[in-house]
Amino acid sequence: MKPLAFAACLVIATITTQLTAQDKAPCSLLTAADTSVVGATGNGIPGEMSMGKGKVMKMCSWRMKQGGLHLSANRMPPGTSREYIESELTKTYQMLTAKGWKQDKRTFGNVSCNLFTPPAGEKDSPTNTSCLTVTKGVMVNADVLSLTPVAMEKLKTLVDAATGRL
Repeated sequence: MKPLAFAACLVIATITTQLTAQDKAPCSLLTAADTSVVGATGNGIPGEMSMGKGKVMKMCSWRMKQGGLHLSANRMPPGTSREYIESELTKTYQMLTAKGWKQDKRTFGNVSCNLFTPPAGEKDSPTNTSCLTVTKGVMVNADVLSLTPVAMEKLKTLVDAATGRL
């Protein structure tokens, strides 16, 4: 399952190769009360993913009993749309569904969410719930990797909280 999270982050990272300085660090966008909704605990752990050419994608991660919560909030490159990002992610998602993963997709206004469940034979693989939106020129993406599925509605509340603090 880690390849799924990495592939999705890589797609988002590739799209945001022209990142500019962040207005706010991703860890500052969620409170402990916010993250507890999905079972995350403790302080957020700042991180970043190298994009090459000196560019980075800022991220924050929280621990969960059987997984983790990851949040990124990065400026969109000029001329890039949420629809374009979703079309690129769909290519990764199609590889998973071809391998037997079950995809449930829902849209809540401007927030697009996916829940991926591994095939029955992959009992040790965690589910992946992901929600993405673009607001104020910033792409906000929240992902949960967990052995216990997290409802898309719960993750959407985190995206709403994060975007409300931009």
